[in-house]
Amino acid sequence: MSSKKVAIACQGGGTHAAFTWGVLTQILETKQKWDAEAGRGERFDVTAISGTSAGALCALATWYGLVPNTADRNCGSIDKAIERLDYLWTAFAAETPIEKTHDRIVGAMLELKEQGAPFLESSPYEIYGDLALTGLSLLGARQQYLGFAALLDSLCPHFAHIDWPQVAETNRRVLAGAVEVYSGNFEAFDSHKTLEEMGLRPPRRENEQYRITRWRMRRALSLEGIAASGTLPAVLKAQRIEDTEFPTCTPGKTIRRDAYYWDGLYSQNPPVRLLLDADSKEEKPDEIWVIRINPQEIDPREELTSLESIKDRQNDLAGNVSLNADLDHILTMNKWLAKCGENDSFLSDMKTVTVRTIKMTRDTAWGLHRSSKFHRSSQHLAKLRIEGREVAEQWLTGWREHGEEFDCYPADARYGEGE
Repeated sequence: MSSKKVAIACQGGGTHAAFTWGVLTQILETKQKWDAEAGRGERFDVTAISGTSAGALCALATWYGLVPNTADRNCGSIDKAIERLDYLWTAFAAETPIEKTHDRIVGAMLELKEQGAPFLESSPYEIYGDLALTGLSLLGARQQYLGFAALLDSLCPHFAHIDWPQVAETNRRVLAGAVEVYSGNFEAFDSHKTLEEMGLRPPRRENEQYRITRWRMRRALSLEGIAASGTLPAVLKAQRIEDTEFPTCTPGKTIRRDAYYWDGLYSQNPPVRLLLDADSKEEKPDEIWVIRINPQEIDPREELTSLESIKDRQNDLAGNVSLNADLDHILTMNKWLAKCGENDSFLSDMKTVTVRTIKMTRDTAWGLHRSSKFHRSSQHLAKLRIEGREVAEQWLTGWREHGEEFDCYPADARYGEGE
């Protein structure tokens, strides 16, 4: 049987993305199992993975484990990718006594706020935030719990030793979405851009971003870029990346300044359209699997009357608007290809791509709220991980059994009766 080229897009959503942890683990284990049963059914190869915020953390952990590394022979394997995913969520969880206490206090405050209790809000730039982090550290909180920098350094301890020539050979890609605050650019930190800058991959001439003003930019992959993707502006200071190049309104002229980034929720959640940016049709994925965290629809019987319930739904909608725009763009191109054929000169570089959705069960998706996206108890994360594995196992079975007749976007983004 053939092997489908699959790109996986991981939506952000705070700790709700522990569901993605379970989904990706099941996908990787299933691939390992199916590859050992060659010839017995449809198979797939994960050629690219993108993500935003916590989805970007999951994407990076998976990609880092799958690509070769000169300092770690275990990298370049499915087992290493699963191990890195497990490490990510174990390190991110509240584990020490002070971390568990902090998580319970934050959770209780957010739940009270949902019920209408008034709380003063403070900016992450005020001194109180720095003092709180210092106090937590002195009381025993781990640096991986307190900030992205330490978490990412420990997640990818040999990031500087990634075997980029081998990455170019295997052509496995990772993307993380963020927004640059001052330019308003939708930006993606892209392993393909790294390869281009190293001379290991030809540059995309039609996407030359420094010759004209653009609102969509690609940057070389970095741990700072992954941190930028998860920088919630109300909680964390904007992620600064020094000496970054930007185009100007004068063709060919650029400027350099420090760039400041916020969460990719506001731009690409997650990057999807760039997954189709390839040198040839053969490189483009056959299918894109979207791991959706923010529900497209919610229970119509739920009354959105409190300020917090309104903010909760606003958060869902903000997380879906850019995703749905990218997915609808793909559907439009698919319609043109179906109407005109792939041999049409205008569409010669295009490819019909099937989009499919992997989502939580309805009861789980409708039972979670914005406040629980900040819960970091190991029990909360483990519950979502288990659901992710169960959903993905059933989903993959259906994908293999039903083939082209299997559910696809946009219908599969909704909840039917009994789901």
